Amino acid sequence: MKERTFRRPSVKEIFNLQGIESPRAITPEKLGEFLAQEKFILAGDSYAQAVETIENLDWSAPGIIILPQKFMISRISSDFGIKSLEDLVKIDNVRVLRNISNLKNPPGVLTKAFLRNYQIIPENLIKLAIEECDVENPPIGFYWTRRDKHFSATTWLRSFTGAEMQAMKSKGDFSGKVLDKVPYGKNLRVRVNSRTEEGIAYEFTLSNLPMHKARDPERFAGWVDIEHNSNDPDVSYRGKEHQKKAFPFFFWSASTIFSFYDAMKYVGKHPHWNQFQINPFPIPVDEKMVDFTDTLRLKCLIVEKSSSEGYWVDVLNKTEIDKLIGARTVLRGYNNCWYHWGKKDLDFLYKPKD
Repeated sequence: MKERTFRRPSVKEIFNLQGIESPRAITPEKLGEFLAQEKFILAGDSYAQAVETIENLDWSAPGIIILPQKFMISRISSDFGIKSLEDLVKIDNVRVLRNISNLKNPPGVLTKAFLRNYQIIPENLIKLAIEECDVENPPIGFYWTRRDKHFSATTWLRSFTGAEMQAMKSKGDFSGKVLDKVPYGKNLRVRVNSRTEEGIAYEFTLSNLPMHKARDPERFAGWVDIEHNSNDPDVSYRGKEHQKKAFPFFFWSASTIFSFYDAMKYVGKHPHWNQFQINPFPIPVDEKMVDFTDTLRLKCLIVEKSSSEGYWVDVLNKTEIDKLIGARTVLRGYNNCWYHWGKKDLDFLYKPKD
């Protein structure tokens, strides 16, 4: 059984999970020994090679995939890549809007009329945006332009984890709830427990929810302006810093995406209400995607040469994981990695420990 946790494991825990005694130091001799014994498995020098190596790993066999230093992304680079939006793909760029509508001159923003006329759903935009991305410079997530010209953004791992948290809740291993008894317009107050801090929960409002009648053409326009006012650390840190820039954006953390699904399920219990018709957040399509992400979280280390006498290793941070998930998405195709809607058994997303 794979061990699942939201807390970032330590290097020692990665070794222990694989049944490998954690060495005091990674000397050149120890590195060679681990490679010869296949306790360390080299990922390769490119994102395409790393994706292949990770996909082909035997989960039942002990072994840690070693990524070279070129895969390292510092906290400063990670923060800038998200705040500047440079590391995310814009799913409503001109090329995408031109291809989805066959218009030579599509609008610069997602207007209501354009969204309704061409029945735009987010998964089609993301798919088209991904098709021309470079596997060796993959996006860590995506963003779109709201009608107020601000942006909404998230990353692959946060989308993955938000769906995983819902699967955990269905097994009784995670907690969150809708606080309102009825929607106030298209708004709902929610509460979600912290993923890492015991006894801490966040209460906030989800607004402009995509709640419409089944055949209402407005359903194609309503999803663009969804927002929240969560103060969970992942959101508030990004948001506070980004207020300094000209175009602040709504950042969707795993907790806020989880609460979107919580609201969706709550509304679904009341069939006489207008229902959620659009989901802009990707859900892992199958167990292969889950295994790939779990490998990144629990069976991978990045190595850096620290001196002539040894190496320094570390677990992957969120952005390093997002880059590799993005590489797989570009390499395998969006529909082979993600889906957005439908009655599907999601038990593969979370299997409680025995």
